[in-house]
Amino acid sequence: MATNPPPSLIALSATALALPGITSADAPPTQSTISYKFSNYAEDDLSRSEAPFGDLERYDIDVHQFQFITPIDSSFSLHIDANYESLTGASPWFTSKGVNGDPIVNLSGASGIRDRRSEISIGTKYYLFNGSVGGNIGYSEEDDYRSSYFGLTGERHFNNEMTTVSLGFSYSSDAIFPTDAEVFNRVISEDKRSTSAIISVSQIISQVSSFQIALGLTEQSGFLSDPYKLKDIRPDNRTQIALTNSYRHFFINANAAWHVNYRYYHDDFGISSHTFDMRWYQNLRQSIQLVPSVRFYSQSAASFFTNVDNFVKPADEYQSSDHRLSAFGAFSGGLSFVANLGSWTATLTAERYVSNDSYSAYKVSQPSTALVRYNRISVGLDYTF
Repeated sequence: MATNPPPSLIALSATALALPGITSADAPPTQSTISYKFSNYAEDDLSRSEAPFGDLERYDIDVHQFQFITPIDSSFSLHIDANYESLTGASPWFTSKGVNGDPIVNLSGASGIRDRRSEISIGTKYYLFNGSVGGNIGYSEEDDYRSSYFGLTGERHFNNEMTTVSLGFSYSSDAIFPTDAEVFNRVISEDKRSTSAIISVSQIISQVSSFQIALGLTEQSGFLSDPYKLKDIRPDNRTQIALTNSYRHFFINANAAWHVNYRYYHDDFGISSHTFDMRWYQNLRQSIQLVPSVRFYSQSAASFFTNVDNFVKPADEYQSSDHRLSAFGAFSGGLSFVANLGSWTATLTAERYVSNDSYSAYKVSQPSTALVRYNRISVGLDYTF
C-alpha cells in the first residue's frame, strides 16, 4: 500500500521547488503558454590597429524565438519551438603580420555577408508517477548550412522526490556547402555529425537549498574546419567532456535566491576551460523581479592554434587562426527585469561581454587579435491561458 510523505517533506519539496531555476517534480502543464522573444546581438567593430585594411564591422544578429507549450491530456505535453535569425557583418578571413610584427586580421567584406537561419523543433513529454520521458526532433536551415537532429530525455525521482537522476541523448547530422566555394576554391560540400550524452543528479539539501552535478560527453566527426577561412585545417574528430556543478539557495529574509554554477570543460583539441557564473533573483514585489548576473570564462589554446596563418605549411598539418581556439578570458555582466502581470509575463535583459587574452587563467603564448566584445539585448513576452 502506498504511503503519503510526511508534512515536513511536503513543505521541504514545495519550498525548494519554489526557488527560481529549480524545476518541480514532473507534472504536465495544466495551461498552455505562448512565448515570443526578440534578441539583438551586436559585436563591437574592430579598430584599425587590429584590421588595417577592409571593413571593420563585425556581426550584428537579430533573433526571433517562438514557443508553444500545451497539455495534451493528463500525462502528455507538447512543445513547439521556432527560431528565425538574420545576420549581417564580417568575419575574420585570415591573419598575417603587421608592419610592427604583431598579428593583424583581415575581415571578409561586410557588404557581402547577409544570411538567414530558420529552425523548428517539435517535442513531447510523457509524465510518470515518479519521473518522465521525452523526445524532440528538429531541423535548421540557412544559405550554406542544414542540420537535422533529435533528442531523448528521461528523469527518475527517488527519496520522496528529494533526489532526481536525469539522462539525455542527442544526435545531429549537418551538411555544409559554402556559397562562394567556386570563387575561392573552397570545399564544395561536406558533412559532420555530433552525438551527445549527459547524466545529472539533483539533490534537495534543505528547505532553501539544492545542488546538482552533471557530466556530459560529446563526439563530433566529419568536417570540423571553418570553410570560410583561407587556411583552416582541423582534425576530423573531436571528443568533448564537461562537468557542471550548480548550487541554489533561497534567502527567506531577503526574499531572494542565489544561483552559482561552475563548469569544467576539456577536449582533445587541447582546450580546457573554466566557467563561473552567478545570478541573484531579487523579488521586489509579488509581481516584480530583478536578476543581476556576472560570469567569468577562461580557456587554454588548441594545440594547433596560430595567431598568424602559415600558407606554406603542408595541407595535412593542422592549423587554425580562429580566435575561438585561442587562449583568452572573458567577463560578462547582465541585468534582467521580470514583470508578472496576471496571464502575461514580460522580460527585459541587457548583457555586456568583453574578452581579452590578459584575462586568461592559462598561459597565452600567441595572443589572438580578433577577440570579441558584444552587447546583447532581449525582450520577451509570455501568455498563459
